[in-house]
Amino acid sequence: MRFYAVCTEAIEHTHRALQQLEQRRQGSSRPSRALRVAQLYGHLQCRARDGAAVQLGLRDLAAAWHLQPRELRADLKDLQAIGWLHYSSGPAGLRIQLTEPALAAAAATQLPETSAVVAPSEPAQSLIDQFAAHYNRQRPASWPAYSPRGSALAARLRRAIAHAGGPETFWPVLTQALAGMPEFWRSTYPQGRSGADCAAALFSADRHAAGLGVEFWHVFCWGATQPVAGGAVGAAVGHAPGPQESDFRRACRLFAWGDHAWRGQGMEAFALPNSEKQRLTELLEAAGLGAHGQAARQFAQTTTA
Repeated sequence: MRFYAVCTEAIEHTHRALQQLEQRRQGSSRPSRALRVAQLYGHLQCRARDGAAVQLGLRDLAAAWHLQPRELRADLKDLQAIGWLHYSSGPAGLRIQLTEPALAAAAATQLPETSAVVAPSEPAQSLIDQFAAHYNRQRPASWPAYSPRGSALAARLRRAIAHAGGPETFWPVLTQALAGMPEFWRSTYPQGRSGADCAAALFSADRHAAGLGVEFWHVFCWGATQPVAGGAVGAAVGHAPGPQESDFRRACRLFAWGDHAWRGQGMEAFALPNSEKQRLTELLEAAGLGAHGQAARQFAQTTTA
């Protein structure tokens, strides 16, 4: 049996990231908790292979570690909140997709070496203030103004900027997203919600795409962006109803996994021929979603004499 150590720098990095969550933290505020959270992330890194998602039975792991499941779930929620992973529940347990902590250093806890002089929240707050000003200038009239309290969105905002390739490409994408959002989000969603709720919605994905990656966040799906080499995102392309979809993104939009079968989302999915339904859901299965082979079983063509 080999024991894998969590380095001291990783524990300190985790501790600073947890501090950034402020009131949104799910678990305790004791400094020693950083060791457990860092240990959990290191465990998931050991289980991940070539960037593939990790399937985790939360209760089984909690029992093996002599912890309560609620404790590990709180750890996962905090790790997701600081941008180091995304997870979703399914029939086989939790499906966890890791992101590289080295990227999250810019997203959650990038502190200058003179951190004893400069408050850790200042860089994040400056970025949040810049986002709030842009949001309030460009938001549709149906969305309430955003008055930030704290820097809760800083981690996701920095991840979005990094994914876009830098501030110079991200801000035009944000402008297009606010102008080109679907009608439901423009008129129905903001009813009874705060500006903070609406701002946070830009950095989340539809339920069927939860955990699939930054590129599925609304700010990019609504931003009518085109991917370019290196994973960056090109400039917004006018006020089209939506982005030019890849087949995989279209599959994510039209189909969701539930009750051990693929479920169509809306009339567009319903109207597709079975051959197209099978092709699209097989793309999802190839990405590790649903149950392998269900697309062929569910949408296989039948012939009549």
